[in-house]
Amino acid sequence: MTKINDEIETVVFQALSHPMRRTIITILDGNTKGLLYTELITELNLSTGKMNYHIQQLEGLIEKNVEQRYVLTSLGKKALNQLRQLKIEVTDEDAKYLKIAEKSQRTSLEPTLKSFIIIGIVASLTVTFVLASLAYIALTESGTPIIVYVLLPLLIAIDVAVIVTLIRALRNTPVWLRRLERKFLETS
Repeated sequence: MTKINDEIETVVFQALSHPMRRTIITILDGNTKGLLYTELITELNLSTGKMNYHIQQLEGLIEKNVEQRYVLTSLGKKALNQLRQLKIEVTDEDAKYLKIAEKSQRTSLEPTLKSFIIIGIVASLTVTFVLASLAYIALTESGTPIIVYVLLPLLIAIDVAVIVTLIRALRNTPVWLRRLERKFLETS
């Protein structure tokens, strides 16, 4: 029996991990005869693609009845009861721990992005070294076309600008990445 309890917990918490899915089951509970797909889309103001995704994630917690209306299953009703229980028993102390839990659970792209920026800096430094070596060879060789004297310094300047930009991005990554993550990862 413990295995099925663990599976239920996993399924329910995964299904309810998105605020839109919590809203869907709350709306369905408030409607005794269920809701048609079009009624859900209208009420939630979602595109069909997003609606299909959320409905798929809620399979097992919701189902279509004989009238093709979405209704809560017995498991969906238990999940909704858990949500209600969480809302009923909120204390001031819970609010303090909520902030700590939110901060610890945030996923961040910062370490990955910083690694990519560092790889970009190393690659750009390598390109600068190669271009500088070619410039030295061009200067010491006679008969080098004039375009090389113009092109190589230009390429070196561009590469140095890329390196400076990457270093600045590395320094400022936490600030703009947090803004970007808030915009894209924390939306409903």
